[in-house]
Amino acid sequence: MATVLLKGIGKVYDGDVRAAKDINITVNDREFVVLVGPSGCGKSTTLRMIAGLEDITEGELSIDGKVVNDVPPKDRDIAMVFQNYALYPHMTVYDNMAFGLKIRKFSKDEIQKRVSEAAKILDIEELLQRKPKALSGGQRQRVAVGRAIVRQPKVFLFDEPLSNLDAKLRVTMRAEISALHSRLNATMIYVTHDQVEAMTMADKIVVMKDGLIQQIGSPLELYNKPANRFVAGFIGSPPMNFMNVAVKEEGGKIIIDEGNFSTVVEGCDYLKAYVGKNVVFGIRPEDLKYSKKEVKETTIPAKVIVIEPLGAEIHLYLSTGSHQYIARTGPEIDIKVDDQAYFIPDYSKSCFFDIETELVLS
Repeated sequence: MATVLLKGIGKVYDGDVRAAKDINITVNDREFVVLVGPSGCGKSTTLRMIAGLEDITEGELSIDGKVVNDVPPKDRDIAMVFQNYALYPHMTVYDNMAFGLKIRKFSKDEIQKRVSEAAKILDIEELLQRKPKALSGGQRQRVAVGRAIVRQPKVFLFDEPLSNLDAKLRVTMRAEISALHSRLNATMIYVTHDQVEAMTMADKIVVMKDGLIQQIGSPLELYNKPANRFVAGFIGSPPMNFMNVAVKEEGGKIIIDEGNFSTVVEGCDYLKAYVGKNVVFGIRPEDLKYSKKEVKETTIPAKVIVIEPLGAEIHLYLSTGSHQYIARTGPEIDIKVDDQAYFIPDYSKSCFFDIETELVLS
């Protein structure tokens, strides 16, 4: 396997349309890195530059210590799995998996060995003589992955490979790709717009927006210590709640005032520097504890708008009058739509953001 290093990578299309700017990423040997972000953020463009399918406008890309900016895709020793599988419809599964090896003049015995090994790993041995039209979506995805495995490349690239599958199959395939990474000890770079995929699969996540990297870190690092409001809102499901509040100091206590409620904030001494200013208060749904009654300076009151029972938990959609937010609770609470409810925020797990820069305060 290999280390992939992107230094100041950028991409500008005709008409001065910039798709990526100053991309700096280190993908360590045998690491699973996920590029995640909304549509148009530049993640697929970045992956295609690594693959050699897009020219690099600026910066330097190296694979296994070798600069490959001008190296053709076939000579980069990478294998790519596409969103639409890109299988040849007139070929059998065996021939689809073997095609790249035949082009590279591998012997029949070596091709047979590699295809058989990959088919066994992916549990598609019974499908080798079928054609793609006779396969389900999940089976086609396995064939596309198998075609990459037989190459035994230095780096595997995945471009939203699960987006065409139904929700249940996506969960299954997530687990299979993660297990495959462990089994192959492979260097993998994976692109998705689904933050759940990123959180459950990655060793390291790269969050992108508007062609720029917002933050790089482990899944839990991004979840617990987001660098800015975008990362905080993008990572996590349901997403983090945000409310504009004024920071005040009364009797030596720091208070945030939303207009419809005010609570004492403990353990966030850095807010003293923002007394008299407005900030954005961010808190995750699970960090709001349900209270049966109002407690002065402690609880956030809200009207229940929607209740989503999910079996093991309940999602409550709430309104303070000025802001809407979501609380995640256990299934045991007795509450109805239009009820008045109260929640105690855990400020040790909350975030505050600058209103203008949207950077986290600390």
